[in-house]
Amino acid sequence: MLKRLRTRRPVLFCICAEVFFLVIMMLGVYTAAFTLLFFGVDVLSMDDYTLTLLQELIGAAAALFLLFRTGRQHLLTRRGAGFLDGLLVGMYPLALICYSFIVQLLINRPADTPLRSPVHIITFIIAMFSVGVAEELLFRAVIAQTLLEKFGASYGGLWKACLLSGFLFSLAHMTNMLGSEPFGVLMQCVFTMALGTLLTAVYFRTGNIWIPVFLHGFMDVSSMTIGGLYGTQTVSEAVSGYDVSMLYSVLIYILPVFFLLRRSRIQQVELYFAPELAPAQSAEE
Repeated sequence: MLKRLRTRRPVLFCICAEVFFLVIMMLGVYTAAFTLLFFGVDVLSMDDYTLTLLQELIGAAAALFLLFRTGRQHLLTRRGAGFLDGLLVGMYPLALICYSFIVQLLINRPADTPLRSPVHIITFIIAMFSVGVAEELLFRAVIAQTLLEKFGASYGGLWKACLLSGFLFSLAHMTNMLGSEPFGVLMQCVFTMALGTLLTAVYFRTGNIWIPVFLHGFMDVSSMTIGGLYGTQTVSEAVSGYDVSMLYSVLIYILPVFFLLRRSRIQQVELYFAPELAPAQSAEE
């Protein structure tokens, strides 16, 4: 059924995949929390990042389910441009992330607050990277891949796939309304649409899902470095603090997409994704 929906109604499939992903994550984490309570575990005293890790592992499992059920599990092992060469393609966002990480450590580090315990720090790092794993498996390997096969690897087709996947990526962050200030969430959604568009472009240009996974995970760790290392801020508090300055990030992340998807490089996308694009092209003919 999923394969048929993906083939005949790809956009509807993408929307359903996102809803499935979010619902499974929500139900899964609540089920796990109630199970832990049943066995006497004080869930309320658990570290926020432990709960984040649990939630994202459930989300990753949901994304993997969709990949395997639609016959796209081979995307997990596709080498494409290779990891190191792929990082060169994604050098622009990687440089921005490194800059942000260094600035956080040098400027925003609290003077009188001690580091959290090694266990808490390791949990923070793994949890933030797990966000990148779960969301990239869904929004790039499942959704962007589906849209690429629908729209094709033409210049216009790639832009349609990038923008629509970025839009769906931003909508998923509306769920943060449950714990953060609405205006901050709105600014986050604007930012994540631009980011999702860029990550999709990187995925198309590299043919390797683990490049956007790494970039996304590293970005999440970088954005919460101080909160994760010193416990001074939670993710929901950080989102609540987003303001109109986040609008600058739209240009910062959209402009390099024009460079990545320039016409002279489209043949690389066709090369990496030829096995999936060939059936669609044959159907059109």
